[in-house]
Amino acid sequence: MDINAIHFEDKSIISVDGNKFLGIEVETFKNAVKNSIDKGSRNISIDLSKVNYISSSGVELLMHAYVACTKKDIRFNVEGANKQVKDVLNTLKLAEIFKIS
Repeated sequence: MDINAIHFEDKSIISVDGNKFLGIEVETFKNAVKNSIDKGSRNISIDLSKVNYISSSGVELLMHAYVACTKKDIRFNVEGANKQVKDVLNTLKLAEIFKIS
């Protein structure tokens, strides 16, 4: 699994490039979020378009990113989630906390 970040003027997109988001790349993911915040992003999107499965550790990383963004008044959302991943996130009522598209 690879974690890639693209930074624009005030937005960052962090892509999880792997079939499964298991939370194995903890430090890489957390560093991508931190670097995006440090670069002045006002909107951070996590792209899960290549993910077919998310584990509880993957969900924990999303929550960590959400909390880090919220503390800095940065908009946070998850994009590209397929039906299976959305179902997991919706079951956990995360759609009530941040935007999932």
